[in-house]
Amino acid sequence: MRFWVWAAAVLAAVVALGCVAWTRMLPGFVERQLDAATGFDVRVRVLSANPLTGRIAVRGLSATNPRSYPASGFIELRSLDADVNAFSWFTGRVVIDNLDIDTAKLVLIRQRNGTSNASQFIAAFSSRPQAASGPPPKPMQYLIKRLRIRLSELDIEDYSGITTFKRTYKLNIDQSYTDVSNPRQLIVPGVVRTLYNFGLHRYIAQLLPGDFGRALDAAVGSAAKLGSDVTGAAKHAGSVLRGLFDKLEQSPKP
Repeated sequence: MRFWVWAAAVLAAVVALGCVAWTRMLPGFVERQLDAATGFDVRVRVLSANPLTGRIAVRGLSATNPRSYPASGFIELRSLDADVNAFSWFTGRVVIDNLDIDTAKLVLIRQRNGTSNASQFIAAFSSRPQAASGPPPKPMQYLIKRLRIRLSELDIEDYSGITTFKRTYKLNIDQSYTDVSNPRQLIVPGVVRTLYNFGLHRYIAQLLPGDFGRALDAAVGSAAKLGSDVTGAAKHAGSVLRGLFDKLEQSPKP
């Protein structure tokens, strides 16, 4: 009997040490992987992930631009908390029960050649290697049951013109969503109204990547033309973005 008690105590100690080692090693591992994949300097103060429960917690994440940019700032994340359905990884659609993202600052920079740091960062995750033969990989399907996005400050720096444009916007966005499975669902009247009130429709499409940036720009621009009818503008942008994605899905595959 004493042997089994001793064995259980040793096993518990090994598991506890393993959890401590995992917690301490994980931030550094993630930092190295993100640095290599994106070219941005990523730092994480606290990162914990439980593969059994799907619980993920991030504290104090920051990313700075590559040296080719005229300024270093990119993103400062206060926290990210997620509850992922661990079994959904095997179903072809990742299900996230809760996702809370609290961003202190986002700095969008447009270089002289017209590229932006947001576009470059997201492109690093969007570009996936394709096999020499066969159809291209399908985009990842996902469902976020409850999503909360907070963004306190947005800085815009545009170096593409004759003169440099710099401005800080205290947006203080706090927006909640349910059952999100497509980026167009993020374009809601509350977000459009905030961006419209700050006059940001002149810069969104140039600084945010791809179809989402163009659709959000269309929503805020439409609100300006329609006399701040943000509800109608948000619906219009959703249909624009849906059409863009439909065209991509229907385009002939190589």
